[in-house]
Amino acid sequence: MTIETMNTPKPREGSLLATFTTYVSDAGLDLERFVRDGGRLVARQDEAGLRDGLADLRSKISDLRAAHPQLAQQLDFLAQFFQADAARDPECVRHLPEAVCNEVTFALFYTAKDVDLIPDDIPDVGYSDDCAVVEMVLSRHAAVFEHYCTTHGFEWGALKPETSH
Repeated sequence: MTIETMNTPKPREGSLLATFTTYVSDAGLDLERFVRDGGRLVARQDEAGLRDGLADLRSKISDLRAAHPQLAQQLDFLAQFFQADAARDPECVRHLPEAVCNEVTFALFYTAKDVDLIPDDIPDVGYSDDCAVVEMVLSRHAAVFEHYCTTHGFEWGALKPETSH
């Protein structure tokens, strides 16, 4: 009997990114810094791991749709944004800022993990940290995402976090 394994998105072997998603300093959590620093840890090899596990991530997003429709919609958008950037030839000049792309990758990795700052299986609160990370990425780069939505036919108003202006 063959056991089917999921191809969950994974950072590269030995990556600090893998342990960073569950780390909180003694000073507490500065969410903006957590997202920024998490994005800085993303490397090209991590993007390949996310690309390989994107189908499983999309399955998780689909499972979230009933209980967390806004998060699912935002994650769908970030996955499409990631996929569009990942499809470009690596030798080409990146038209999107690297920090934005890396923070999107970080948010998608973060959501893919079941055990992060707040484990996903805790009823009622398990996805609150995932929501916060995704909304921080969307807020930090609202102008880039709004422009991307305008040029690619997405509705930014349905995606933008409440904290975005």
